[in-house]
Amino acid sequence: MFRTDGNLLYLISSLLGLALASDADGNRTRSEVCWQEILALTEARGESVYRGWALWGLGLGAWQRGEHSRAKDLVTQGLHRARSVDDRVSAGVCMEVLSWVAVDGGAPRRAARLMGAIAALTRPVGSASINYPDVGVLHARFEQRARRAIGDRAFETEFRDGLGTRFEEAAAYALDEIGRPDTSAEPGPTTLSRREQQVAELVADGLTNKAIAGKLVISQRTAQGHVEHILSKLGFTSRSQIAAWVVEQTQGQS
Repeated sequence: MFRTDGNLLYLISSLLGLALASDADGNRTRSEVCWQEILALTEARGESVYRGWALWGLGLGAWQRGEHSRAKDLVTQGLHRARSVDDRVSAGVCMEVLSWVAVDGGAPRRAARLMGAIAALTRPVGSASINYPDVGVLHARFEQRARRAIGDRAFETEFRDGLGTRFEEAAAYALDEIGRPDTSAEPGPTTLSRREQQVAELVADGLTNKAIAGKLVISQRTAQGHVEHILSKLGFTSRSQIAAWVVEQTQGQS
C-alpha cells in the first residue's frame, strides 16, 4: 500500500520493521532485500537516519555470513551516518559489530572499552541483546573471548572507562579517528616471554626481587628489570596486579 500512495516514511518504516522481524526469524535473505531497498531509497534522497540503520543491518548480515571485512566497512559507514544525526542507538549497534572486529583483530582491550561505550549509549532504550537476540548471543561470545584474553580485572577497567566516555569521543575512537596511549600494544597472556611468565608466577607467590633472583639464578637487577617489563606490558602499576593477573590466567586455563 505504501508503495502506491507515495508515503515514503511509512514505506521505509515498514521495511525496517520487516527487516528486523526477518532477522529475528532467521530469514536473512528477506532481511537483506529489505535493508538493500532502504539503503537505495535513502541514498537517493540524501537521508541519513534510516541509511545508518540499513548499513548496520547489511553489516550484521555480512558478519553472519563470515564476510568480516565487508561487515566492518558497512558498519563504519553506518556509524558515520549515525554520528552525523546524533542517533546514539544506531551508533551503538554499529559499534557493537566493531567491538567484534576488535576481538577478532587481537585487540581485546579496545573491544572492552567499546563495549562499555555501547552500554552507555543503549542503556536508555535497553541493550542490544534485548532488542536483537542474535546480537546478544554474539556479544556474549565476544565478551568472553575478550575476558579470557586479558582477564576480568583488565576487562572491567576498560569497560568502565568506555562507560564514562562521551558519545563524540566514543564514536571517534570506534572510527579510529583518535587513539589512546596504550592501544598500540594489546597486552595479554601471550605478550610475556617464557622468562617473564616465570617471574610473574613468582611475584604471585609473594617473592621479592631478591628471592626471584636467587630462585632463577639471575642478578637482582635483572629480576627487577623483568618485573618492570611485565608491569609495562600488562599496563599495571603494582605487583599485586601482577599476582591477580596470574590467578586469572590460571583460572581461565582450568
